[in-house]
Amino acid sequence: MIDYENLHLLFVGGSGEKAQSCTDMLETAGYAVQFDQVQGIKDLEALFDKTDPDIVLYVEGAKIPELGTVSAWLVEHTADIPLVVVASEHATGSPVAMQSGAAAVVSLDRPEGLVSTVRKALDAAALNRRICQLEEAVETITLQQRIDQLEKSLQEKEKDCTNLLNNSPDAIACIYNGHYLYANPAYLNRFGIDDLAELEGTSLLERVNPDDHASLEGLLHSCHDAGDAVAEKIGLTDNKGRFHRTSVEFAPVRHENKRCTRMTIRAPAQAAGTELAPETIPGEQQFAGAYNRQFFMQIIEDSLKAPGKAGMYQTVTYVLLDDFRAIRENYGIYACDQAIKNITALIQDNYDKEDTVAQFGDYVFVILNSSENEERAYQLTESLRKKIKKHVTVVSGQIIQTTCSIGMCVINEHMKNAQDVLSRADLACEVARSSGGNLVHVHSTAIDEQIDKDLGPQSDAIIRKTLDDERLYLVYQPIVSLNGKTGICYEVLLRVVDENGHVILPGQFISLAGKTGMSAEIDRWVINSAIKSLAEEHHMDSDISYFIKVSGATLSDEKFPAWLDQQLKEQKLKGSAVVLEIPEAAVLRNPDITTSFITAVREIGCRIAIEHFRYASPKQQLLELAIDFLKIDGPLIEDLAYSSENQARVRSVVDFARTTKTQCIAERVDDASSLVTLWQYNVDYIQGNFVREPGKEPDYDFKDAIALHSLAET
Repeated sequence: MIDYENLHLLFVGGSGEKAQSCTDMLETAGYAVQFDQVQGIKDLEALFDKTDPDIVLYVEGAKIPELGTVSAWLVEHTADIPLVVVASEHATGSPVAMQSGAAAVVSLDRPEGLVSTVRKALDAAALNRRICQLEEAVETITLQQRIDQLEKSLQEKEKDCTNLLNNSPDAIACIYNGHYLYANPAYLNRFGIDDLAELEGTSLLERVNPDDHASLEGLLHSCHDAGDAVAEKIGLTDNKGRFHRTSVEFAPVRHENKRCTRMTIRAPAQAAGTELAPETIPGEQQFAGAYNRQFFMQIIEDSLKAPGKAGMYQTVTYVLLDDFRAIRENYGIYACDQAIKNITALIQDNYDKEDTVAQFGDYVFVILNSSENEERAYQLTESLRKKIKKHVTVVSGQIIQTTCSIGMCVINEHMKNAQDVLSRADLACEVARSSGGNLVHVHSTAIDEQIDKDLGPQSDAIIRKTLDDERLYLVYQPIVSLNGKTGICYEVLLRVVDENGHVILPGQFISLAGKTGMSAEIDRWVINSAIKSLAEEHHMDSDISYFIKVSGATLSDEKFPAWLDQQLKEQKLKGSAVVLEIPEAAVLRNPDITTSFITAVREIGCRIAIEHFRYASPKQQLLELAIDFLKIDGPLIEDLAYSSENQARVRSVVDFARTTKTQCIAERVDDASSLVTLWQYNVDYIQGNFVREPGKEPDYDFKDAIALHSLAET
């Protein structure tokens, strides 16, 4: 109970005698009382301008404002000051008074009731104020914690951005008010500048050919006015006075919280149509002693052409460090780099010198191993899993530990190329990760052997039994914006389990279905399941879309649009929530059928994406189609950091998309260097393991997508 020794009362209405009578009762109970009395709202307002009473006592009478008016004014203008109604006669409780906002109703003929009621009202008001104070304190603490987290995240993002810019092959500088604010190493090297301090604060015009000054000023203004990148050739001089006329791209950005212009000179592209010969592929160690993707893939190709020693098994092991993105957020870039270096050394120590270790992404390693048998290869892999689990990295007093998900496959005659091998190992790793992580999963070769056989009628039975046994499920991979757009997008992917419980490549299963004419039935199973999932998600967030693949068989199915419309109506979904993905090859093979299909599904509101796009289709043919998205073919993205030819192709896709007002999606984005390059090329969306691996639930936190956008933009 709160002890009020001194009370300040405010009486609204009533006579002075009644006010004095109430005061006497409270003083008799031991309170020191001061009171004021008002007869109207204006007097009430005037009094509250001078002081705040502890309690308001509304005395019933005819010549005063209504109780509801007084109660409403108190709620709007004061803190939690209780309102008690003083009845002329004994009151057992007035519903009207309570409904009007009164805390209680008392009568003057019961002094003990008045004292008790005032005491309880004051106690309740004090308690409410304390609760409000605690809530405000909790809210303040929570807000401060969130601010601290955001500041820490921002610091890490700034470090990330610095690393990305420092490692970019493109020459990049930031200009503020016509002066250099920042330049990356590639820019400094291009112009023979030894140190950034030599350039900072100097005028850009000093390095620009005077004939281009007027053009440059126009470019700087136009890129900010348009809010987009512009490019033009201008003359620049290096530190030795040599003149360079080159194409420069200008784009509006924010750097160090300033409105700047990013100046980019692209790294020279390799001539179109040429390829890197195997002996020219960079075999340098990419990071901490591990080879890069391009070199490793060439090693796999060589292994397929020339198998290892007789009696030896060659395996590819795909290692993904579990939850390492979250660890990086918590511990910072430097600490995580140290951990990755240590884990790289641990992996190399686990295998022989003849084995090949490569780093494919920020948290992904791949190993080509030769062993006496499959069991020995599995033992090595399991040994690696245990070592990584036990490993501890200590950096500046911080202890970093993680586990890993590992997929393993044996190279055999059923595998056609390096990508084929990697896809199996990657899928096996996904199975290990989606099963909880800290696990080794071995790819089953049973379905490989089935597909290579001429099974005839058995193929149909295999597909039918898979459907009947419901040995299919969906996984979801987020598609996130690189330009800050809101919206939640996932690609829906099919996963298939064989009779032994092993997850198999969906491409193999679909290939088998295609041979039996059952592709359209598989499509309907996927779409029906996806729409049901989408409807559940719409209960929580209506701003969500699913990208769903369709096969050539579905494109030819004249009944499909009506069936799809019915599925959407049953789940009360708009067609715009579904984006149907059509392979570029299907567009080329059947342009008339594709056009008819797109027209039909657009009538029910669905959107269209062309996937596996390599800019092979004739321009005019695509211009005639109503396309919403172009998904750049994955292999172009995987080697983006190493292949100038791929860089040129990706830029050509983006340039074409801009002319058709179509949005671009880059898939298979697995590393930070690809992210920053794609942002520089103005790609709209990215998808890949760098964002997140496919999961059984569409539960990606798209706040991370905003962080990715900020990371790339800075």
